[in-house]
Amino acid sequence: MTATDAKILGLDEPWIVLNREVRSAFRIDLDHVFPSWEALRYEFEELGLPCLPNAVVGFEDENGRIERPHALFLLPFNQGVWFADDPRCRRDVMALSRAVHAGMTKRLLPLGADPGALANAMRIKNPLSPFWTYRAWNETAFLPLTEWAGWVDTSTSRDRMIRDSAAALSGTDRKASNILFTTYQEWAYETLREFDHASDPVYIGAIRGKDRDSLAELLFRSLVGRASAMAASPKQAQAILYRVVTYAADHWDPSRCRRDAARDCGACANEVEGVAGVTARQAVGGRYAASRRKASSAATIREAIAAAGEAGEPITKAAIARRTGLSRPAVQRGWPSEEV
Repeated sequence: MTATDAKILGLDEPWIVLNREVRSAFRIDLDHVFPSWEALRYEFEELGLPCLPNAVVGFEDENGRIERPHALFLLPFNQGVWFADDPRCRRDVMALSRAVHAGMTKRLLPLGADPGALANAMRIKNPLSPFWTYRAWNETAFLPLTEWAGWVDTSTSRDRMIRDSAAALSGTDRKASNILFTTYQEWAYETLREFDHASDPVYIGAIRGKDRDSLAELLFRSLVGRASAMAASPKQAQAILYRVVTYAADHWDPSRCRRDAARDCGACANEVEGVAGVTARQAVGGRYAASRRKASSAATIREAIAAAGEAGEPITKAAIARRTGLSRPAVQRGWPSEEV
């Protein structure tokens, strides 16, 4: 993930990326907090999988809870799948590998498996890093693709799986979750178009660096206040939004905004007219995008204050921060000047 002075120092890095061209492992990102390693192992054993993961890596807090671990399943030695833009590379085997990974994720949805993580399948928490703890529960069974294909649903729809995961994560029924998911998805793509037209520097950096995680984080911060104010339960809304922004960031294609690059000058074309240099133009776009986000946050805060007043809840900055999902500094900056 990052350059180091010596290869051995890289073994301490919290995040590593496995070989993308010869893929020999499946990573399942479990977006839950488990009471202990023993409780997590019991959950795996109850699923009836053909084998336990070869390793599980996560953060263990002072109370022994395991936060958002990665489960790693390794293929047999010398049976990695070749992913490359090469005529000798077998497309059917690559397709089977993707289908098996999606099917494994579906089987692990009860444990909080994140379907969005399929888009960045080789980025894992490093088991050797001092930042995490790990357990090696299976050092003998390494199942090949063909055997996994007999245990999981290889026709799994990723879109449907993400919606199921959002409903499970939020604790709402499927119908209510679908309504919020669809609404938030429309907002997400609308916001991405605004970022693109405004040449938002954070957005541009994420696109150029192919950093979909940063793009999802930017989307979440931009929409969390609006999404939380809309739903009856801010925590449930934020759980669904988390899945939406991951999905949107993974599927976003900036070229959709610029079908005619010669004519598409962006949302703040007047402001950048006559401004020379890419950096200077991006700075103008950044100020434009920041002003849009500030106005959006202020509107969200006002709506939350009104909703809290109607519900008879206390109207304090801390309470509004909890209701909207915005940070305390953001609420402080957007708090209306008139007396509430």
